[in-house]
Amino acid sequence: MARYFFHVINSEFIPDSTGLDCSTEDDAKDHAVRIAGEMLKDQGLKLWNTGHYDMFVCDEKNRTRLKLSFTAEAFSNTAGAPSKD
Repeated sequence: MARYFFHVINSEFIPDSTGLDCSTEDDAKDHAVRIAGEMLKDQGLKLWNTGHYDMFVCDEKNRTRLKLSFTAEAFSNTAGAPSKD
């Protein structure tokens, strides 16, 4: 079993000093998605102020194994929004 650490960067670095033992990398992927979902749910409207989150999933040797990124952007009617045509 390997230990994975789920570090988050938004406007600051939030290290995971505990980590989680996972039997496979797929288990680490599943855990990362669950953590990210809870973080996004907890952020609510604050996510629009922060704008961007990265989660780096690292192994015991601090090597990045996985990365999740989330970006929240609000567009005016004329700038950058995809067309609905």
